[in-house]
Amino acid sequence: MKLALLRHGPTDWNAEGRVQGTVDTPLSAAGKAKMSALLPPAGFENAVVYCSPKLRARQTAACLGLKNLHLDPRLAEQNWGDWEGLTRAEMLARDGADAFERSGRGLAFRPPSGESTAELQARLAGFFADVAAKGDDVIAVSHMGVLRAAYVLATGWDMSAPMPAELDLKCALVLALAPDGTPSIAGLNVPLRVR
Repeated sequence: MKLALLRHGPTDWNAEGRVQGTVDTPLSAAGKAKMSALLPPAGFENAVVYCSPKLRARQTAACLGLKNLHLDPRLAEQNWGDWEGLTRAEMLARDGADAFERSGRGLAFRPPSGESTAELQARLAGFFADVAAKGDDVIAVSHMGVLRAAYVLATGWDMSAPMPAELDLKCALVLALAPDGTPSIAGLNVPLRVR
């Protein structure tokens, strides 16, 4: 089976460089206009639709014309704890120039009072196993951290070095899921269709 993973459209906080994490921000007016001009990638017309429960993801699904959403909290963005709502500059000004280094590297990265990258990866692996067991092709509307975690699961990249292939968050990441949910890349940077 195949799964097309899409990131939500732009928000005002994206434009400001603020970390959203679990904060339930809406799409910006520009984000709604952008996503309303698009359709999911070809080949997923009969797919089952899953969505992060966050407003920005649900609004994106609606703009894309996706219906009958199955909301799944495992598709929510990584919890950035005390850093949610801040820009990178604000994080470093508040917590020191070495704040990111002290928070761990790669899968061990954990924002203060937040969720580690490994924990995000584990909940996403559980989602993959559950949808693979059902056998239907899937579209999932989610977040940047989830797309990166999916890429890690599919490629084995340990996040300690630059990403081996550029992941374009304006496109879909299409995965093939084995019956046990193990993902592999079926399509990297698959464009959304224009209405």
